[in-house]
Amino acid sequence: MARRQPGIQLDGLESVVQTLDGMPQAIRRATRAAINDQGRDSKKELAQRIARDGVSRAKAGGQIALRRATNKEPVAVLAPTSRRIPYRFWKTTTRVTDSTGTRASVWIKKGGQLMRVWGFVNPKSKNRAVLTRHRKAGEDRIEPAAGHSVKLYFQAAADDNFRKSVGEDLSDKFLTRYNEQLKK
Repeated sequence: MARRQPGIQLDGLESVVQTLDGMPQAIRRATRAAINDQGRDSKKELAQRIARDGVSRAKAGGQIALRRATNKEPVAVLAPTSRRIPYRFWKTTTRVTDSTGTRASVWIKKGGQLMRVWGFVNPKSKNRAVLTRHRKAGEDRIEPAAGHSVKLYFQAAADDNFRKSVGEDLSDKFLTRYNEQLKK
């Protein structure tokens, strides 16, 4: 099954860009500025939506790359990285999973619902660090868990309603920038 690519498609934007291609530099500048403004605002909104699930807005925003629009490519791209945010920055919940009480599974929120993540915690420990266990060269090793990325959160936060609001906001921003350029 093909992977769903996160992204925001705006209907009619390509035709507007093609018609503006032959227009003066000032109009292209207004188009580029409106697209970049909307990209920045969309990144901030997505980071706030992701932060509701227990990671700081700054950490979430740092995981979303913004490629700005240029004269040659009048498209801004928001791309989540797959880089992991360490668990010490997440709000986690644990649930005891064995009868000895020395292992607890780790849960974080995703869209307001709990989601189990890779790793375990010793609930009787003072430190309560999230650990993982793996085998290397025939020997069991316990190490701190790497963390969790915001890629799944990005895909869930960029839903149809969000895309629709981005399209409406972009058209408003373009009209504002276009009117500013006409006044010059």
